[in-house]
Order: sequence, then C-alpha cells, then structure tokens
Amino acid sequence: MKQLIKLLCVFVLLLGSACAQNTAGQESAKPERTDDIYIFYTSDVHCGINENLGFAKLKALINDTKAEHENVALVDLGDYLQGGTYGTVSQGEIVIELMNTMDYDAVIFGNHEFDYGMERLGELMKKANFDFTVCNIQYTGTEGNIFADVPPYIIKEYDGAKVAFIGVSTPETLTSSTPKYFKEGDEFVYDFCYSADGKKLAEQVQKTVDEARKEGADYVIALTHLGSVLENSPNDSISLIHNTRGIDAVLDGHSHSVIIGDRYPNADGEDVILSSVGTKMANAGELIIGKDGTIETLLVSEYDHEDETVKAAIDQADKELEEILSYKVGTIDFDLTIADENVIRIVRTRETNAGDFAADAIRHLMETDVAFANGGGVRHAVSAGDVTYGNLLDVFPFSNSLGSCKATGQQIMDALEYCSKDTQAITALDENAVGEFGGFLQVSGLKYTIDTSVDTSVTVDENGMFTGISGDRRVSDVMVLENGEYVPIDPQKEYTVAGSSYFLFESGDGNTVFKDCERVVEYGPVDVEALIKYFNDLGTIPESYRTPEGRITVK
Repeated sequence: MKQLIKLLCVFVLLLGSACAQNTAGQESAKPERTDDIYIFYTSDVHCGINENLGFAKLKALINDTKAEHENVALVDLGDYLQGGTYGTVSQGEIVIELMNTMDYDAVIFGNHEFDYGMERLGELMKKANFDFTVCNIQYTGTEGNIFADVPPYIIKEYDGAKVAFIGVSTPETLTSSTPKYFKEGDEFVYDFCYSADGKKLAEQVQKTVDEARKEGADYVIALTHLGSVLENSPNDSISLIHNTRGIDAVLDGHSHSVIIGDRYPNADGEDVILSSVGTKMANAGELIIGKDGTIETLLVSEYDHEDETVKAAIDQADKELEEILSYKVGTIDFDLTIADENVIRIVRTRETNAGDFAADAIRHLMETDVAFANGGGVRHAVSAGDVTYGNLLDVFPFSNSLGSCKATGQQIMDALEYCSKDTQAITALDENAVGEFGGFLQVSGLKYTIDTSVDTSVTVDENGMFTGISGDRRVSDVMVLENGEYVPIDPQKEYTVAGSSYFLFESGDGNTVFKDCERVVEYGPVDVEALIKYFNDLGTIPESYRTPEGRITVK
C-alpha cells in the first residue's frame, strides 16, 4: 500500500486455508474474492487517544486504505474508557464521542469499561454509534441486563466472504473492576465465564465459534481482552487458542503486550495467529486476509498525516479540559516513579516512591493509622517540576472514592498476604514485567517483608475472591508506625485503615479482608483529592520521597 510509510512492522508467517477449517475438521470452501480484507485494530487505548500514533493518524491511514480497497474494517479490543483524563473528567463520554468519529465496526468490553458502574456503561453504550459484541457475559438477575441486546458475535461480509468477530471479555472482571457493580443485593448476577482451569471460558467461546460457523462465517476472528502473560493463565489468549478450534486469528488486549503475530496450535494442532498492540496507541494492528485466504499481521506505530475531522474533534475536547487540567497544585524536584531504571513497571510488585507518596496522601487526608494504595490504581509517574491537576489525575485516573474502617492487626496481615501472592524474586524476564498483581499494596504506616521462597498458600473461591490462608505465610516482620516509630503489629489490636472504597468495601482485586469491617467513612472524597491536599499541605515535597523509604522488603 503506497501510503504506508514509517511503519514499525514485521510480517509473520501466513496462515493457510487450513487455519480456517470448520469445527468438524473439514476444510471450508473459501469464496473467491477480487480484493484483500484489511482489519485494523486498537486495544488498551486507556484514553490515550492523542498519544503516539493516535486516532487522527490512524483514521487517515484507514481512509487511505479505503481509497484503494473496498474491504476495510476497524475493531477495538477493550479498555478505552478509563486510564486518563478524557475518561475521568467526563466518566467516559468524551472517549465515546471521539470513538464515534473513527467509525468502528466492532468493539468489545475490557475489564475497565465497568469502572463507572453498570448504569453509566449502559448510558455510554447508547451514545455509541458502533456495535458491541461479547460472548462470555452471562446474567442471572432480575433488574435488567444491559447486555441483553449485545450479540456474541458480529458477521460482516466483504466481497462475498463472511468474517465473524467474536467478543471475549476478561473472565476476572468481577475482581479487576468493582465487584459490587455485578451484584443485585449480595449476589453476583453477572458472570464472565471465569474458572480456575480456564475450561468454562474455552467452552463458551467454542460454542460461539460453532454458531458463527453454522451461520456461514468463512473466517472467525476472536476479539479478546484476556492477556497473554503468565498471570492471566489459564484464562489467557494462548490457552484459549490451545483449547478451541475454528478460530483463524486472536486479536488480544489486557496485558499490554506487543505481539506482532505469534502462532500457537489450536486443539486440532493447527496454527492460529495471535497479535496484541500494547497500550496508549503505541501501535495499531492490521490484519490482512488475502484473496487466497492467507492471513498476515503487522503493527503500525507512525503515519505521515492526520484526518482533519478527527483532529478537530480531539482539539475541541482538549480545549474543554485545558482549564481544569492546567491548574497548578505544587512543584517537585525529582520524579515520583512507578517503574525501575529499565522502565519495567514495578508498582504492582515492589515499593516505589510514587506508591509511598500516594499511600501517605490517603492516610493524611483520611487521618488513619494505616493506608493502602493498590498498585494497579497508581497508574502514572509524576515528573520533576510543576505539578498540575492533570498530572495527579494521571496518577489516580479512576477517581475512586476513599473510605476508612476499623480492622485488627490480623486482618491487616491477611490483606498483605493476599496482595503478595504473585510476587516473585525477580521483576522482569526478557524485558517483560513478571509477578504483577493489580491488588499489590503500596502502604503507609506499615513495613513488611515478602519471602518469595515460600509458595503462596492463599485460597480463593470460584470467582477468584480471597477465602483464607491454608499454610505457611510469605509475609513476615509486619511493623506499624506508632508515635513516629515502627513497632511490631499486634494481631489483636484494632487499627484504623484507609484506602479506596473499591478495595476496602467492594472486594476490589478479590481482596475480601475488610469488606465486613466497621466502616468509619464509606464513600468519601475521590483519591485524587488526597494527592492535591497532600501537595498543598506539604508545600515542598521532602527529600525523603526521592527514593522508596524501605517499607516493603522482598527477598
């Protein structure tokens, strides 16, 4: 394609017609076509609409492709509503408005699409001019299913060839978003086909593939928000490929991996292509189904011009946000980081100075003995210099309400044990983060040690919710700050604890330890207000925050 320049791309092995066999193992007869099919895909945008490649350049690329080819589509793999200022300030509405300018053909739900609640998601779905698809959300309640009209797959016809797009949301959404959103009363009424062995998800996806093939789909493309790293197993995209048949390609999100086009065998031993584009529009993907039925993928990280209509819409959105986001709340002489010197994200596996500051800010605002900041909620570093509302909103983009409760020392130790269940002795392997867990706790008013040589004995239920500890503990030497000094925590003593209401009372990340504790503040100020107040009250950020204080020791 002439217009493509400055591509960061690698072509991978073409999948032949054997990859498009039907579920009975018989080769499907492919319709003859006069043109290729171009399927562009985005994922884990996290409000980064104007970052890196960005929407305007991608739209220009799509327009130029359409000028030369009839069969062009655009799909998204989830996590677009949250993770940045566009989403937080407007509760997702600005994101939907900007996505409407892109003319998406199929969009799925990532786990963070639920962070504003079901009612708000339903409102946003009505504002969208594109179609959603999901096959693995099941509803058993009585108050109304907002996904009742969302199909498990969408079939589009291109030059006589039928392509089915199957939507697959994150099975662990019950714990990676806010659990209460999926309940009516005290009962879960939404299910995302999670199971400890991954079979429930694979069976549901296989059923959907079979239905799409029966309806005449010549190609089946799974649009998934599963992730492809160890922490996502066995409900990950690679396991899904291994345990299904009849899928031609899996376009995946969630783990922010960059995968140009790896191949994995399905249940029949046939290779299925897997691709993932990273996050914040670092790349867009392009899947090309050739006239002869072959499939290839590439990633695009740059383009030479922008679509003026999309650019104008982004400029208008920026103007609306500029005033509030540019408000200066303080200055700092050094960076508050969430990554190590190799730019490996460690805030979900180790103490960071940004984590220390965030947890201290929460404890300062809520006036408690102890405070927690979920590593998965501390999303961005703060660079040295002037600090604005926008900078702090990047740190806490989800605007979670803060709460506080009374808890025993034993409950605090149990919470630390749960949050450390995935921690490993190393933080990176082959330049990828390992041992990450969104529920890893950055702490204030506490110190503790994690011994990675001890296998976790944490137990969880069928929904991934913490149920107890069945053996040796990894966490030891838990100390609590009293009168300016760290002393051993008393398991029987009652302490006041602060954190996001999501974490404390809604079993966020599956941590159920505090949900039944006596609540002091149930739904208080949003977390970013804690950062603003702390900046204002400190005036100058002390040197003690230049490096992590040493609150979490990992050995």
